[in-house]
Amino acid sequence: MENRLRLLMVLTLLGSFALFSWRGLGEAFRERGRYTDALGLVPAATTPLSFVVPSLSELAVRYNLEPSRASCTLCHLGKETSGVFNPFGRDYQDKIQHLLDEVVSSDSPETRSIFQLNPRQIRHAVAQATLDGLDSDGDGYDNDLELLFGFLPGDAQSRPSLSVETMQKYRTQLRQVAEEGRLETLLRMGVQVRNDDLKFWGFTGDQTPTVRLERLALYRAALSQY
Repeated sequence: MENRLRLLMVLTLLGSFALFSWRGLGEAFRERGRYTDALGLVPAATTPLSFVVPSLSELAVRYNLEPSRASCTLCHLGKETSGVFNPFGRDYQDKIQHLLDEVVSSDSPETRSIFQLNPRQIRHAVAQATLDGLDSDGDGYDNDLELLFGFLPGDAQSRPSLSVETMQKYRTQLRQVAEEGRLETLLRMGVQVRNDDLKFWGFTGDQTPTVRLERLALYRAALSQY
């Protein structure tokens, strides 16, 4: 009888653990499935687990950033440990702090950290910091516009040579193409990177885009069908 009771307890514990794990895995997959880029497409290459820092993961997914260019300098000035932020980093931190207020009480002995936020909260903070019209570095191109086409939202010197009106028109057209499903069709078909793609998007000779070149080629191909 005693042995049966022990066996029953072990099976109960194992069953509870299995159920908990299954629910956890299910939530992880559901959460991952919510990741879409700035145009509403499911990311084709960069996954949310590619970067250690949650913010970089979300930015990389949302804007299809080139991994080698998706660094802490998107938000930080100098070393990350210095805690000094560029204009975009300051705006993003403002969103993060508001969320942390909901997670960590003001009198808590805990050190406030971005790692106390879940993926959904990080995604919300990134979305808030990249709303249309929010131009952190004051160069005339809002954060979403710069990130979408591969420029730095926290550096006023990093901006396209094309006019703001032209870039805004391109973004509006891409959003419509994406909403109609044509951008996803092009993404599945694949497009070739062209030698003059960077010039088309207003990059000067000394500028390197933060966005994957394949993504800029996709956007250009989509606009040609608009």
